[in-house]
Amino acid sequence: MKERVSSARGDPGAITRTFIVDGNEAGLRLDQFLCARIQRLSRNRVQTLIRRGEVDRGEEVMKVSSRVAEGDQIRLWRIPPPEPKVAAWPKVLARGDDWIALDKPGDLTVHPSARYFHHTVTAWMNQQPERFPDARLVHRLDRETSGILLVALGPAADRRLGQAFAKRQVEKEYLALVEGAFPAAGVDCDLALGPAVPPGVIRIKQVHRKDGDPSRTRFRLEQAIDQNLSLVRCFPETGRMHQIRAHLSLLGFPIVGDKIYGSAPDDDYDRFVAEGLSDDLIVSFGAPRQLLHAAALSFPTPEGGRQRIEAKPPEDFLCFGVS
Repeated sequence: MKERVSSARGDPGAITRTFIVDGNEAGLRLDQFLCARIQRLSRNRVQTLIRRGEVDRGEEVMKVSSRVAEGDQIRLWRIPPPEPKVAAWPKVLARGDDWIALDKPGDLTVHPSARYFHHTVTAWMNQQPERFPDARLVHRLDRETSGILLVALGPAADRRLGQAFAKRQVEKEYLALVEGAFPAAGVDCDLALGPAVPPGVIRIKQVHRKDGDPSRTRFRLEQAIDQNLSLVRCFPETGRMHQIRAHLSLLGFPIVGDKIYGSAPDDDYDRFVAEGLSDDLIVSFGAPRQLLHAAALSFPTPEGGRQRIEAKPPEDFLCFGVS
């Protein structure tokens, strides 16, 4: 198939994303490599981008059949679409000598992504260097997850807090509004998680696999709202992708508004990606966004104590009767 000239490469308004090829990826076809790295994109979509000439390796415009080598810097170009408006920006919950805790709204992306580039937490902080000097995010939240986001100020704090997360010295608590009457005794879930093989309709969806990554979450009933709704406090002891959302879905209590792990059909997620959020999709999902909130976070201090931060549930939780 004839390769088309890119409308994005070299355009002043274009943005790029660079992927460095690891040793275990060497020899893959370009489309296979990009599908593995950008799991939300289908093979057809990736091949279309390549055929448009929007993927290069240095000055070389690559083809679908191109093979990647270890150390290659594969660059994907695109013209960003108009970004959705942001209803609210984060609020500062607490501040230490070298850290800040933010309360992130539930419709705000943390890092730049395919759809969001300027309207992100990182861009918002970079525009205010006097408030957030040398700010570095030490963890992340999904775009639709609200709540506490910890920011390090400077490389030393970044290393210290990053090590605390890596050594599981940071204790995290989430609140999830789920479908169904959650058991009053609570549930401990240790189902291993990993991507489906072969990938399903939703490529990023995590499923239970015996050979998956060990995953453990403790769940405790916070509030029985009615027979169809429960507020659950979640204590993740590992940090797998979508862990809380996947575990609750596997237990039969999906999070209200969860477009990937909720009770709506997978085709509705495809419609959401292609067309955006419509009124009928909100009805299908149960809410405009997944009702998961990072409610508390505790981390060690240099003095040997612990710092605990809490964030109250936002307004969209209260609309469902959360007290």
